[in-house]
Amino acid sequence: MKIKNYDSTDFSRRDFISRTLGGGVACAVAGAIILPLSSVSKPVLGQPTFSVTPLKNNLSIISSSGGNVLVAAHMEQTCVVDGGKKSEAEALLEVIQGIADGPISTLFNSNWRPHHCGLNHLLGPEGASIIAHENTRLWQNNDFVVDWEERHYTPIPKAAQANQTFYKGGSLDLGSETVEYGRISEFHTDGDMYVHFRESNVLYVGDMMAVGEYPLLDYITGGWIGGAQKCTAQLLEMCDEETLIVPAAGPVQGKAALQDQQLMLDHAYEMVANAYRTGRSLDQFMETAPMADYDDVYGNADLFTELLYRGTWYHVPGRAIRGII
Repeated sequence: MKIKNYDSTDFSRRDFISRTLGGGVACAVAGAIILPLSSVSKPVLGQPTFSVTPLKNNLSIISSSGGNVLVAAHMEQTCVVDGGKKSEAEALLEVIQGIADGPISTLFNSNWRPHHCGLNHLLGPEGASIIAHENTRLWQNNDFVVDWEERHYTPIPKAAQANQTFYKGGSLDLGSETVEYGRISEFHTDGDMYVHFRESNVLYVGDMMAVGEYPLLDYITGGWIGGAQKCTAQLLEMCDEETLIVPAAGPVQGKAALQDQQLMLDHAYEMVANAYRTGRSLDQFMETAPMADYDDVYGNADLFTELLYRGTWYHVPGRAIRGII
């Protein structure tokens, strides 16, 4: 596997032999059936249940309570995007080994959140390349409190932290597949990354897309609305009408869902900008129900609205909102 990091923003495995332990599923994009996909569930007594959904070529998604894990299973080596929860890591690894011929040589962490980094604890000590943005590694090695969660995070073991980091992006060759990865801006955190499988036209966006709920703008670790708008706009530039977009959790999406997210984020920015221009407090802002027009799609907006307001505050001195000195 040839890996190349760069500092600019320029940007088969044989078909699965179907083993049906559960019912079939179909993957829906923007309300339309795009692929008739089979599903493999692996129930293990006392262990989490996983579903395995083939996408195209050698790519598949493993889903569990830890979210979506994207597996590129080539004959000689396997690449994995995100690693689920630590408590599910051993069971997850068993599922991956059941669908992949080669060893896992590369693991991506789309951000620092623990439910993306479970496999780090098994693969890091074994010498696998764990690729993440440098900000993600710094959070993995930090001691901090996320106040809106009321949760204290401590450093994960050194051997489980990302061991190959980048600032803007990089690429690697995986058999006949070119894998490009990079950071656009802050969104959920300041280290969110995408992983783009170019030949397969599959784009893993992690927490830069939320399905059926509002995205989380974790201002404690760098997330905010302006970065979310920028990320969504540039992700859209990478897509065409056939692109399969893989979020951190939930079903595969299409370009239309990302376009809808852009409209929602643009609306959210205008609402919070107006709140700051008119001197509204957080409570006054929330009383206006600024996201009411989008609640039917994204659900309860209370947490999103709070994070939207608090995160924007840190960017006001940088003239992120026009008309405020």
